[in-house]
Amino acid sequence: MTKKTIIFIKFIIGVAIFYALLALNIFHLWDILVPSSKDYIQINTSTENWDLEQIYLENTNITNNQTWHFAANDIANLESLCTSIEICDKINFNGKFTDKERYTYTKIFSKIVQFIADNSNADKNIQDVIKSIEISKENGNRRWYATRDSIILNLWSVKSNKEFIELSTHEMGHITDLWYIQWSSTKKDKNFTEFGNVVFPMNDISLVFYKISWNKETVRKAEAKKKDFCSGYGMSDPFEDFAECFNLYTNHNSFFRQIAKTNTILKKKYNFIASIFDGQYINSNNQELSLIKTNITRRPRDTTKLTN
Repeated sequence: MTKKTIIFIKFIIGVAIFYALLALNIFHLWDILVPSSKDYIQINTSTENWDLEQIYLENTNITNNQTWHFAANDIANLESLCTSIEICDKINFNGKFTDKERYTYTKIFSKIVQFIADNSNADKNIQDVIKSIEISKENGNRRWYATRDSIILNLWSVKSNKEFIELSTHEMGHITDLWYIQWSSTKKDKNFTEFGNVVFPMNDISLVFYKISWNKETVRKAEAKKKDFCSGYGMSDPFEDFAECFNLYTNHNSFFRQIAKTNTILKKKYNFIASIFDGQYINSNNQELSLIKTNITRRPRDTTKLTN
């Protein structure tokens, strides 16, 4: 055997060992993205009582006296809005929409996409991950739907802009989970699939979140209780578990923080999502704490209808 052949064989063996250790997380690379030791619940936050629709639809510049510039009375046209964001060409409207409706729904999606882009420590560009967003007025179809890179929102049952905000955030939670923070390795996890397809790498950090409450995508852990989930709907499967907690964290942070203080499982879920965004969120309305004043174990049936 020649010297070159021996060197080549050693190289192949070294690469194989490296990827084996990577799959087993020997290098603790998950911890770089999701630092398990940091407790974001203990970090002090400001007292906020902003309305969710107000937060999403107003301009985000603050004047010297700390008052907000409202866009509601002077809405720029859609063409002007699209010069400042990168996802306009990915949003498709199915049905008859006024210019104001197109502006409003585009503005809402741009807010959550920009939040992810500005605060996430993932190495992907969220705007590159999104393939398409369809907003439809067709009756009878499902209210929402998302794959790893696409979203469909049907407005026939959506009653308000606020509910649209909640739904769009929930669906962006799916894209964040399924593709944006996904890692890659040749070895796949067979307990959690995408529509039956084995696609999740063994080092995908989403698996850390899933395994807090799930043995596999159709089997919750025997000790899992309703109070360990962000909502009743979140108990459907690990993917809805993530998306519901993502919406609760992003849009109802005070509520999530409060119920997580007395629940070890929810605390893990809160800290997992917080670690992705370094503790940042969009809305934390302290008035929503009144919903759990008399019952700390209260969970919404659906986070998108928490205050609707």
